[in-house]
Amino acid sequence: MELRMNLPAKEPLQAFIDWFARALARRRERHQALQLATMSEHELLDLGIGRSEVPALLSGQAGARRGRT
Repeated sequence: MELRMNLPAKEPLQAFIDWFARALARRRERHQALQLATMSEHELLDLGIGRSEVPALLSGQAGARRGRT
């Protein structure tokens, strides 16, 4: 009796890799949001942003709006 190891198909493995990458990105975004939320108004102004700009920065739209990448 021969034992064979059946490797998963490429599609399920790629789906898991994609899911894991998205999960890491969401975790990173939550961490950044928490960091910005805990900063004082003075600290945010030192970075050149106002509290009202934080949501746009977190969604990635601020760079496009300001002409930056």
